[in-house]
Amino acid sequence: MRVGIFGAGIAGLAVAWFLRDDADVCVHEASVGVGGLARSFKWHGFDCDLAPHRFLTHDEELLRQVLALVPMRRLERRSGIRLRGHWIRDPVNIFEVLYRFAPLESARIVWHYVVRRRQREDSFEALVLNNYGKGLHDLFFKPYSEKLFGIPANEISPSWGRRKIRVSGLRDLVRRDPRLYFEHFYYPVENGYGAIAERLYADVRTRVHLHSRLVGLAPLSSGGYECRFETPTGVVSDRFDVVVSTLPMPELGALLGFHIPLRFRPMTLLYLLVGVDSVSDRHWTYFADRDVIVNRVAEFRHFNANPPRGKTVICCEVTDAQQFSVERVIDELTGADFLPAGVPILDTKIIRLERAYPIYDRSYDEQIDLARQAFAAHPGIFHIGRQAQFVHKDVDEILEEAKALASVMRPGSGRWPHVAP
Repeated sequence: MRVGIFGAGIAGLAVAWFLRDDADVCVHEASVGVGGLARSFKWHGFDCDLAPHRFLTHDEELLRQVLALVPMRRLERRSGIRLRGHWIRDPVNIFEVLYRFAPLESARIVWHYVVRRRQREDSFEALVLNNYGKGLHDLFFKPYSEKLFGIPANEISPSWGRRKIRVSGLRDLVRRDPRLYFEHFYYPVENGYGAIAERLYADVRTRVHLHSRLVGLAPLSSGGYECRFETPTGVVSDRFDVVVSTLPMPELGALLGFHIPLRFRPMTLLYLLVGVDSVSDRHWTYFADRDVIVNRVAEFRHFNANPPRGKTVICCEVTDAQQFSVERVIDELTGADFLPAGVPILDTKIIRLERAYPIYDRSYDEQIDLARQAFAAHPGIFHIGRQAQFVHKDVDEILEEAKALASVMRPGSGRWPHVAP
């Protein structure tokens, strides 16, 4: 069986790795490197990611497989939220929120939760109001989500909330012990999170074609697909029995002749080399207020096993491209008491990701259903990954799905489901 895989990000490499002994696998990657959004690079002695990822899976077999491939450290998660001039822990502890804020604001949170009225959950705003009330909605959920997607909360799909809000209401926030909630994660000892992708690549390197962009895809009457790839030496063709796509869903749909009007939110990553040992004790820091353009900051010192002394690197994520500037980010972090006033900024680096987040607008569910119907006519195409399935997924989820997909694709499995986007 010949399997064509489009994309050598973590999803494509993982599928190739799991199928390496069971199929004739061929991976085509448009760029000159592998890893996609899960790649890493070295900068001023630090291993840096495209915003740090964490690895944590409940699949014990997968965990053993990954740890056997890549040496990792088990780290205790440290993250926090800056909200209206206060620092609170992440995950949110409702008692801490009520304690941190003025009695009137705290009373408003409780009151709006008690008197909330059930409404149709046709938006993210409605979902949050139903589960938390207007107080927490206005304080935290609305400003952060609007900043992330660039659209009003009442235009965001409720699917975003159902996927990312891990508790169903205020009662769960009260009952939950945040110390036991995502309390640890795994991270490579060397070479950043990209070490995972690089290790997978090492085992399938001879089957990966870099600088090879898919430009044509046509089903064959005899079964399978004929694919055309643009390479530095010209356009080449190849045939596969089945294909696995990690390409953005709208891009693959266009090659098959149908339009999928789903959009991605770009993100700017600003890396700052700061002339101090550390600026915080946290791995991640979230900035929830709408008037702060920074979404999240990560400090790589706390991920690296042996970081350099006397300096640190932070990565600032910004989805509001129109308001972005290096000076504004530095001013905001200083004003939020995150960066010490007058601290030396020794160097800066900017990376722009064009497709960082799928935008969950209110048409999301309808468009996904229409896409699934269109792709159902192509049962020989499998979809995996954040961009191909147009859903926000972490790397551990993608690895779990790659493992499951490979298991049904192996000869003799007797199962050939259409893996819908």
